[in-house]
Amino acid sequence: MSRAPREAPIYPATHDLLDWLVPHLESWPRPQRFLLVRQVMDSATGFYRLLLRARKVGGRERAEALLAADTELETLKALLRLGQERRYMSLGQYGHVSRLLGDVGRQLGGWRQSTESKLDAWNRERANE
Repeated sequence: MSRAPREAPIYPATHDLLDWLVPHLESWPRPQRFLLVRQVMDSATGFYRLLLRARKVGGRERAEALLAADTELETLKALLRLGQERRYMSLGQYGHVSRLLGDVGRQLGGWRQSTESKLDAWNRERANE
């Protein structure tokens, strides 16, 4: 029996983040659901979409998708911080989502570093040909 390839941990970690966000954002004040909540969800789903793109491409395209994902993750962090400052979530909830974001961010940083190292090695090989 063949086994399916193991999925990189960043994908289930990002899914867990989205799974936590959706019900918590529903409790934010109604007027914010059309403003800040929409921006948070657009940023979170945009981040996930960029990860999925990075999985499908390689080389420079992957590095670019990962950089864009990193920028989107920073945007998401800032939007959630704003939500906490406006008291749309408790400090405990903010602490929890910050840990989820930190976990995803560390994994993304490792993937970016690995991708850049591979690109650098490939570029050195080509320069020596």
